[in-house]
Amino acid sequence: MINRAVVSLLPLVPRSLVWKISRRYIAGKSLEEALQCVKELNDQGMSATLDVLGEDSTSSEQALRGEEIYQRALAEIDRQSLDANISVKLSMLALRFDESLCLEILQRLIRTAEIHDSFVRIDMEDSSVTEKTLDIYRRLRKDTDKVGAVVQAYLRSTESDVQKLLDEGDTFLRLCKGIYVEPEEIAFNDFTEIQDAFLRNLELMLRGGIKKVGIATHDTRLVEGSLDLLQRLEIPKERYEFQMLLGVTEKLRSELVENGHPLRVYVPFGEEWYAYSSRRLRENPKIAGHVIRNMLPF
Repeated sequence: MINRAVVSLLPLVPRSLVWKISRRYIAGKSLEEALQCVKELNDQGMSATLDVLGEDSTSSEQALRGEEIYQRALAEIDRQSLDANISVKLSMLALRFDESLCLEILQRLIRTAEIHDSFVRIDMEDSSVTEKTLDIYRRLRKDTDKVGAVVQAYLRSTESDVQKLLDEGDTFLRLCKGIYVEPEEIAFNDFTEIQDAFLRNLELMLRGGIKKVGIATHDTRLVEGSLDLLQRLEIPKERYEFQMLLGVTEKLRSELVENGHPLRVYVPFGEEWYAYSSRRLRENPKIAGHVIRNMLPF
């Protein structure tokens, strides 16, 4: 209760303090800090995906600034020989006000990724753009294998979407639970239902011949269930990787790597850190409470 009370008061807390609390979840405010974080993860046997914080741009200037950071990130990943790629939110790249510009930006980023033998992951956002996002992925993947998408297990439509994508050709997906608040008619709200949906979708992908799946979870039951599926279906390591957020369940991710499983860490960075920090702290109030207690003089 104390931890949740701390989080509920976040709007009243100075941003400098929020930054101190949430620093473990964010690589930094600059690309240089993020690249240093990637180096450290690579040294631990982990891959990374860079995510520039920010979404819902309202002008072409904002969208193009986002592209510029991602272009630099791809160039630096290649120059420094890092094991990393990028994840992009389409709302940051003009999806909500100019789909044509969004597609142009994505095509340019993918061309750069092809030059550097990298990869562009299209993040999934709330249900208002699910169909648009998957349609853009469908269009892009016809010409390249350097692009992938994300599906959210808690959406009732996901199993149908996954089956269609598998039927249509080579598919690269990240599977996660889903974090946006959605109405019950389109999303499972019960925790166990969401877990069950996650494992059903994962089995559907693995049996359906997916080229590669990112198993994005920190949930112990889901990690164990995923490992069981991988073993029973004899899935080779080039067809999957576990994916986790920076600063979350570090012991579990280390155990997976020690046991020989490929693992990628999602590395967010950028000036738009506050909204991301607030969301992470709401999801895990223990972090805020722990840091606040450590800062008190008694």
